[in-house]
Formats: sequence, C-alpha cells, structure tokens
Amino acid sequence: MRVDGSKASAFDEAFDYVIVGSGAAGATAARVLADTGRSVAVLEEGPAVDPKEFSTEVFPSFQRMFRGQGGQVARGRAFIPVVQGRCLGGSTVINSAIVWRLPDDVWEPWKTEYGLGDALPLSELHKHWDLIEKELSIAETPPQVWGEFNRLMDVAKTNLRVSAAPIRRNVRDCRASARCLTGCPTSAKQSMLVTYLPYAEKKGAALLTCAKAEEIRWDGDRATAVSGTFEAPGRPRFTARARKAVLVAASAIQTPGLLARSGVDSPHLGEHFQAHPGCALMGIFPNKVGMWRGATQGYDADHHRRLGRFKIETIALPPEIVFARLPGAGKRWMRAMLETPYAAIWAVQMRAWAQGSVRERFFGTDIKFDLTPRDLVQMRRGLRFTAELFFAAGAKEVWPGIHGLPERIKPGEEWLLETAPADSRAYSMILSHLFGTARMSVRAADGVVGTDFAVHATRNLFVVDSSLFPTNTSVNPQHTIMGVAMHAANRISEAKL
Repeated sequence: MRVDGSKASAFDEAFDYVIVGSGAAGATAARVLADTGRSVAVLEEGPAVDPKEFSTEVFPSFQRMFRGQGGQVARGRAFIPVVQGRCLGGSTVINSAIVWRLPDDVWEPWKTEYGLGDALPLSELHKHWDLIEKELSIAETPPQVWGEFNRLMDVAKTNLRVSAAPIRRNVRDCRASARCLTGCPTSAKQSMLVTYLPYAEKKGAALLTCAKAEEIRWDGDRATAVSGTFEAPGRPRFTARARKAVLVAASAIQTPGLLARSGVDSPHLGEHFQAHPGCALMGIFPNKVGMWRGATQGYDADHHRRLGRFKIETIALPPEIVFARLPGAGKRWMRAMLETPYAAIWAVQMRAWAQGSVRERFFGTDIKFDLTPRDLVQMRRGLRFTAELFFAAGAKEVWPGIHGLPERIKPGEEWLLETAPADSRAYSMILSHLFGTARMSVRAADGVVGTDFAVHATRNLFVVDSSLFPTNTSVNPQHTIMGVAMHAANRISEAKL
C-alpha cells in the first residue's frame, strides 16, 4: 500500500512496526520486518519519484530529491553544504552506489573503547553484508564501464605503485551514464527505491510519502505512535500507531530533532556529530577525458586511509556544477569551460577528527561543524596526494580551486597544495556520510541509545541509523548502515515487546 501525502487526506491506522525514514537504514529494517509477517509502515518526508521522471538537469533534481534543494549547510568558520536525499529511498537514490564493509581498524575501538562488541558483533555484520551483497548485485566496477576518468586512476595506481582499486558498487547492468547524482535513469543502481522498499511493499508494508514525522507519542515509557503532517493542501494530519515498536532511521541530521521534539532528554542528543568532508581537484589532460561517460564513481585510492585518514575517489559531476567551480572570470572562465572535455575530477574524502552538533531551532535544523587544525593538515596532504595521482596519470596541470593558490599548477608544483591556507574558508567542500548524534552506549550517561538499540529509558523506541555510530567510518557508510540496520531489525523482531 502506498499513501501519497501530496494528495492524501487525514490518516490514522495501526501497524506492528512504524519506521521513520526510507533510506539505507529504514528500507533495510522494513525488508527484515516485512518477512516476519507483521504489519509495517515506512514514513518518508520526501516524495516518491519514479526513475522515469529523473531529470538530467541539476536544479529540478535538487529541487525534488535533495534536502533543502541542495542548500542545507553546516555552520562554522566555513559554510559547508550537507548533502542528503529527501525522497523515497533517501540518499541511496542520489549517491554513487559505493560499497565498503566497515574496516576492522574502525570497528576495534567500537568494541574496546565504547564496549559495543556484543551489540555490534563484527562476525554477524559480515553475515548480513554477505546477504546484502548477494541481493543488491554488489561487485567491482568492471573496466567496460569505467570511462576514461576512472581508467586514468588505474594508470596512476600502476605508475605510483599505490593501493587503489575499482570501487565495489550496488549496481546491475550499469550503462555508464554518469548520472548517479540526479538519479539513475535505467534503475541499474540498486537503490532502496528499486530494491528493498518494493520488496517490503509486496510483503504488505505501507509506504507513506510526503509525510513529515513530527512527534512520537507515548504511554509511559512505551512509544505508541508517530504523528505528523502530509504535504497535501491544508496540511492534513497523519497518525501511524505502533502496536509493537517505533524504529527511527531518519539520519544523523533528522533523528536527533525528532527524538528531541518527542521528549527524549539526553546531554548527548544532537552532539558528537561527525562526517567525512570532501574536497576535489580538477586535472586537465592532453587528450579528451569525457567525464560524463562512465561509472559516476568507479575507482578509489585507499593508500592513506588508515594512517592519513583520507582516501581519494573519482567522481563525475553534472556540467552545471563543474562550470560553477571553474577558475577565472570572463574570458578566462570561458577558456576553462572549453577545456572541460579534457578534465577529470578526483576528490579527497577525509575522516575528520572534528565533532559538531545538530539542534532544532525556530528557523529549522541548525548544523554546526568546524574542521580542526589537524583536519586541515590532513586535507592539504590529501590534496597533494591527489595532485600526485593526476600527474602520474598524465595530467598537464591541476586546478586547485583554493583561495590563495594559483588557478593552475604544473607537474612538480604539487607541494604548493600543502602551503594552502590553514583556514577552511579557503576550500570548496561538502559534507556527506553523517554520524553520531544519538550514539550508542552501554550506560545512559554516555549516550542516547542502548546496546539493544532502544533509546535509554524507553521500552520500544529504537534507533537503527548512523546517528548511533560512536565514530565515523573512514569509508563510504551505506554498507555499514545497512548491515547494522539488518542486525538491529533481526534483534527487534525477536524481542518481546
């Protein structure tokens, strides 16, 4: 059953499980709970967008499928865009389908420092990842869909002898359209929109879209319903009653706000916000690259992931975004635009030490995040390594797009990137991969969510998304999120509620 909240009237129905959020975590939980024979409702704030309606243009896509139309930002010394999907399937609809299992070196502190080894057992997570990889056709990006901008990183890997490889992705019959960011037009990307949500729906789950969850209702320490408003004219109310449990999977940005509005009181709620800042360079090659043909992100270099806290990813951005960040103005900008067929974009994804906060304010969600001095040192090192990769692949110059540096640097000038300003305002960054605002802890004094995934001092209100992670993951987190959500949903289905 689907309820389109852009056209719906008032709604009040009961289900066994009510899940807030339809992205990687919520859809995975729905896929598990639907198999139990119990009734499930999934609430999604954004619309359901048919893949046939995906646009090749950035603005219509951002307007319809991105939170804040792509304008959501984290405030700090710099204003950094925070990228999130707001549509059925969540960010899995607009990401690049990158799959990494949680590295052992990241999980180890979860066990030893945070005491979560029994709650998040790595052996069980690997079993869940095995299943997910089978169901979502996860495999290395094959050379036939690399495109030149991915192939060039393979060249750099060979010439520099560094650790790098084709990215493992959840795709089936990729057509190399380089359009992951605005929605895969062929449904080759196995997002939740075309996989786990339809699966749960066939099993009887109800999908409510354009449905903003505003409050969780209580009977003592027991969550009994989620209420909110549809986007239809007149803003009709909906209530999804939960006979057994409410699962919150609204992301590290939206989850703390919903919990706070619902009366959850913890000094850790909305705190410990972590992310992976990203910053890109553009390499210009003597021969045409054509970044708009190939797997959007098909290759990465993890050579410095563990000790350097960064890895480098290829990425194809839509023309409108590429043109907006070209160097120069007037004739210089026009010249640069004419060179874009020869350009490749590779980005640093950094495991930042920084921690920020997420708070609900009168004007909306307030995200605060500032890179630490150590982060900026590592960012500059990552950018230098990116330039070294470009030149090893044959680039004739690199365009930094960093205030205080030349518009173009040549081979042998990579060192300039480590002289860039120690000021986050000098860089063009984004935040994706969001963690930690309702972190899991053994004791209520140390976090928001217990080791049974229930919010401390509640019986049946569970959090199953990346807001419960005690740290960031150093790699793209969708696979970790899905594995943890699958583990949580299995435990919840077995609990006496």
